[in-house]
Amino acid sequence: MRYRLNPNGNFGKHLKRLMQSINEDISLALLHACRVPETGVHEARKSCKEMRALLRLIRPQIGKAEYSRWQEHYKTISGKLSGSRDAIVRVNTWRGLVKENAALQEQRYDAIDRFLSEQQKLNPLEAKGREFFMELALEVEAQSPAPQEWDLPKSLSKLMPNLKHLYQKARDAEKKANSSGDIEAFHQFRKRSKDLFYCSRALRPMFGKSLKSKVDGLEAMTELQGSANDQAVLLEYLTDHRHEIGLDSEQWDLAEACIVAKLQELQKQTHKLAKKLLSDSPASFIKSL
Repeated sequence: MRYRLNPNGNFGKHLKRLMQSINEDISLALLHACRVPETGVHEARKSCKEMRALLRLIRPQIGKAEYSRWQEHYKTISGKLSGSRDAIVRVNTWRGLVKENAALQEQRYDAIDRFLSEQQKLNPLEAKGREFFMELALEVEAQSPAPQEWDLPKSLSKLMPNLKHLYQKARDAEKKANSSGDIEAFHQFRKRSKDLFYCSRALRPMFGKSLKSKVDGLEAMTELQGSANDQAVLLEYLTDHRHEIGLDSEQWDLAEACIVAKLQELQKQTHKLAKKLLSDSPASFIKSL
């Protein structure tokens, strides 16, 4: 069961216990992947992202070297799980798009589904085998306890400037993504939003109900961003392999237009929600907690 921060006692010790708990979640998810690879890998990758967000929250306290070392550790774990999972997401994203667009349900577009499905079969999660997931789980478990030398603050107040900084980063990234319309800027906005969401969710027990609505809103926003990212990744992948799929120019233009339209719709919804969630100044955001 996930450990929750406690407003009573030594905050630093509670925070270390939380991080150990998340590590245990990663290990359990990897063991679950032995039976259900897709679900287990998805949960393990989410928990790795949560750990990386918390590391950003405590970066000033643990120092640059420790921060970089642990960021690389979780990035490596996620990287070992990425390829097969990404192939599954591309198939599911395309099929969802087809359901929403009658024009893509014509037989000639079956070529895209066949191509994506064939790519998924090249390196299926199941082929990694039980030993792969078990060894990775043991590797994570061995790193489970937070290092004793970490001098984390005994009270939450010392981390509030760090949380304020994460909010500012998300706010700045949203403005840049919204004004530029650049897909990479939107991707950076998504990453900074995840940092803010995961850290806010972890700290919620320290603030009672005052943070709940913000956390719920941030979760909804990051889910929209994730769906938009899936469309962007699908478009990039299909563009790179366009000639292998064998669509003519007219067919390709329609498929591309449908993906771009869905991507822009999701981006629009995201910015609309961000306007409400990130409208406060950083100082006002912290004060509202």
